[in-house]
Amino acid sequence: MSDQKERMVPADRSNWNAILKWSMAQQGDGTSSAPAREISEEDRRWLLDAMASGFIDEIKRMKDIIACISAGIEATHDAEEIDARVELMEELTDRVSGVDNGGDLHTLGGLEPLVRYVASSPHARLRAAAAEVLGTTVQNHPKAQEAALGCDAMGPLLRMAAGEGDDSPPTDAAEAESTTAAEGDASKGTKELVKARVKALFALSCLLRGCVRAQEAFQLGDGFALLKNCLRVDHPRLRTKALHLARHLATLDMRFMAACVDSGYVLAAAASLAGSLPRQLLVATEVGTDLSADAFTEEDIERGQVREAALRLMVDVARKVDFDAVPKAVDHLRSAIVVNAINAVGKAYVRFGREEKETYRDEMQLCAQLAKMFE
Repeated sequence: MSDQKERMVPADRSNWNAILKWSMAQQGDGTSSAPAREISEEDRRWLLDAMASGFIDEIKRMKDIIACISAGIEATHDAEEIDARVELMEELTDRVSGVDNGGDLHTLGGLEPLVRYVASSPHARLRAAAAEVLGTTVQNHPKAQEAALGCDAMGPLLRMAAGEGDDSPPTDAAEAESTTAAEGDASKGTKELVKARVKALFALSCLLRGCVRAQEAFQLGDGFALLKNCLRVDHPRLRTKALHLARHLATLDMRFMAACVDSGYVLAAAASLAGSLPRQLLVATEVGTDLSADAFTEEDIERGQVREAALRLMVDVARKVDFDAVPKAVDHLRSAIVVNAINAVGKAYVRFGREEKETYRDEMQLCAQLAKMFE
């Protein structure tokens, strides 16, 4: 464990304001040459108490939080209890963002219960909060990465990202998290499930980056096939993160490139590319009209991020793959799914106005670059 002597951090500002006012009152206006008076015992006790209460013992607070969240992990909780636990995990996330505290979390026994939340909590909000703590803990922290792998974090995070178990019959916990939504909108419960998967991808990215052992565990766990499930969900942020993570891993090593291609990830990326065009743009392409900037929604902008991520993945695969070592790459890159997706996106760009063409310039260049590779 890193230095745990009594790592103290500032707490409530109110005590410090009181100390500042008291100190200024003792100083006068600075014009008097009178010697400093000795502080009274009463004032001394007040000052020491105020300073002590102005700090929190960081290690003790982390221990307290871990103790509070470690019980009832697999149990069903009411909304109030879920809120309380999420709040504690959010505080823990803030505290482990420091490298020292990130290393301390495992020694304090905090990683194992977080992995259990990810693996078996019936509440999507708690799984999401636990994944965020895990990701923040292991980010740029090799020792914490190794500790998390020692707690078998890879499997539960992969399954959570893939959405395994999300389609099971609803439990009381799922019902407690769901609310009636307007017709055509996703339920609150569904949104929480997707958010949990996004947080799992964040934790996976942090665990995998720079950690060879984690990357090998990802491959052994059929990680690309599981991540491909994220591309089947019509949620731009989830798709974008899954595409970025796959691209990062595929370009690390030809083994990962082969696993990516063999899993059908390139084909799934092409389907995401074609499926992420703005709906209004598809209509405009059909009738032969252009779209103004006002026609694009915030969701359309997020869909643009999906398209760019999908194109970057396909361009990198086409550039860097060893076609002799990964023969499927030729068939997949020249498949009708990929070619049709590129053609559909290319036709849609014609309907972009000047402002949209500037906004999506990188995306358009990637698409043109990929199309040229196939000539």
